[in-house]
Amino acid sequence: MSRRLLFSLYLFFICLALCFPAVAAPTLQPGFRTLGIWNPDTSVRMDLAVWYPARRSPSRVDYGDWVFSASRGAAPVEGQHPLVVLSHDSAGSRFSLHALASQLARNGFVVVAPTHAHDNVDSMDTLFTAPQVTRRARQINLALDIALSHPDVAPLIDPQRIGGLGVGPGGTAALLIAGARLDSTVWPLYCAGKDEDADPYCTPWARQRMNVFAAAPDLSASYRDRRVRAASAVAPSYAMFFTPTSLSRIRIPLQLLRAEKNRLYTLQHAERLLGSLPQPPQLGILPEADAASLMSECGPTLKQTLPGMCLAVPAARRAAVQEKMAAEAVAFFLRELGTPNPPPLPPEPEDPPIVKETPKTDRPAARRRAR
Repeated sequence: MSRRLLFSLYLFFICLALCFPAVAAPTLQPGFRTLGIWNPDTSVRMDLAVWYPARRSPSRVDYGDWVFSASRGAAPVEGQHPLVVLSHDSAGSRFSLHALASQLARNGFVVVAPTHAHDNVDSMDTLFTAPQVTRRARQINLALDIALSHPDVAPLIDPQRIGGLGVGPGGTAALLIAGARLDSTVWPLYCAGKDEDADPYCTPWARQRMNVFAAAPDLSASYRDRRVRAASAVAPSYAMFFTPTSLSRIRIPLQLLRAEKNRLYTLQHAERLLGSLPQPPQLGILPEADAASLMSECGPTLKQTLPGMCLAVPAARRAAVQEKMAAEAVAFFLRELGTPNPPPLPPEPEDPPIVKETPKTDRPAARRRAR
């Protein structure tokens, strides 16, 4: 074949490539369905929202309090995908992290989100109590049991690639399922010298409940779920209930997202956790985030009933916080769970000797208070 003919064919194929570019693979879309269980023997009820990778274009999904875009009932993308369990903030529900869940599904994840009983938009009975986080940890375990045994959902999940993400007390629960344990050593002097109005944990009402929290039986029990291979804690609460010893059993990759304007997760709390963890977490910062903006946009009904949560945050700021949180979480879980063959779990560590931490007080402030 002559050089001139070869050159002509080369030009022909270049022209084809320019004029008819390769068709990109279809973009993943968030498929959606719900699950619910009710066991009358144990009085256990749990409602779950499930997002998963799909191909069909999304449409409006309306649950009154929450309205979002997803492909309800769409056929899932074939194969086994990594799973992330989402634990919402106190005033939320299984739908309140819908923007984050949709972004995870668009990146190839199955997402399971329970509504936490007694700590949601309709009821916050457990606020500032141990069950607010310990019960959440058990409910995350149960949500995993349901997802991994459901005939329609289980085939979509790779059981070796499971992560957990929580916001607020959900972030604390994420630390617990990652291996952390609660420790009340620091709490007795936490509020010493502090203005009650400056720290939500130190108001008379909160302190009374937190004292009961600290005295809870089996407070240091383990809630570790060894199916979870990576965890993300967004603005976790109750940093004063963790010490280096109680955090020492975390052996999986951990992401810590700081919400800079969340009063229940101050810079002091972030520094305490960072200084106590056995290995540095993957740290991300959400500069303009407060508790309200960590939730996705509310539906019309909720905007009327809870305007303080839904309308107090400018729409542009909420959108920016949601985008940043999703980008950080997606990058973390893709890095830790994206490979089909994640590294093996490290061996379960032995219980370290319990060393009681001596709480430190702001002595000048304490003296001023005594006067």
